[in-house]
Amino acid sequence: MSGWLDAGLWATIQESVPIACVDLLALSGTEHPKLGLIFRDTPHEGQRWCLIGGRILRNEKAHDAVRRHVEETLGPEARCDITGEQPLYVAEYFTDRRSPLVDPRQHAIALTYAGILSGDFAPSGEAHRFDWFSPSELPARDLFGFGQDAVLDALAPSLGLELGYGRA
Repeated sequence: MSGWLDAGLWATIQESVPIACVDLLALSGTEHPKLGLIFRDTPHEGQRWCLIGGRILRNEKAHDAVRRHVEETLGPEARCDITGEQPLYVAEYFTDRRSPLVDPRQHAIALTYAGILSGDFAPSGEAHRFDWFSPSELPARDLFGFGQDAVLDALAPSLGLELGYGRA
């Protein structure tokens, strides 16, 4: 069994229970890091800047899910060194506007990690583009998908980052 479900069963599950996911705040290094974001289609906002991430498969370790999503999104030469054993933040995405984090497809709980990316990046899968941003020159808040600027705000203090939004 591949870990993937047929469309009907998957829709029933998405409507019934929260989905376990991972998100990654991609960093270029530890000293004066840049933040890596993907530009992708969202199901309700059009194309937006987002963290790399997605669901965790059955019996898949969270760190392995992060690395799988990095490879699926940035290609087989992309590498991720996750900065800690535990997630830095737990993001909860609702299907409605009860919080800044919204995913109309499903109620999702995302374990959010930070990790240093290296290697050659070839955006694919859901990623149209991948770019590095200085923490002080991030895209405007309304250009983030799923409300993920709120996730960056939550992570910034623990990473010693001062964020600035508004870059076109």
